[in-house]
Amino acid sequence: MPRYYDINIRGSTLEEITEEALHYAYACLVRSLRQHRLEGKNGEYEAFAVGLLALLQKYRHLYTTPTGAPSPPPGYEPGA
Repeated sequence: MPRYYDINIRGSTLEEITEEALHYAYACLVRSLRQHRLEGKNGEYEAFAVGLLALLQKYRHLYTTPTGAPSPPPGYEPGA
């Protein structure tokens, strides 16, 4: 029987939701890449996964809220 995954993402802003989704994507890609390597499957998927992981790592500072950062003030709208 196939495995199914159910991922719930909570956030009060689109930025929070995006940050969480990208963290999940990173974790799932790492796990998937590891599984592919264990099964001896290399090729295009590995190149794609490694490339995407490198991009996520390179730009992590743009989508990650620093630990201990203060919450934005009530009514704050980015770009407004």
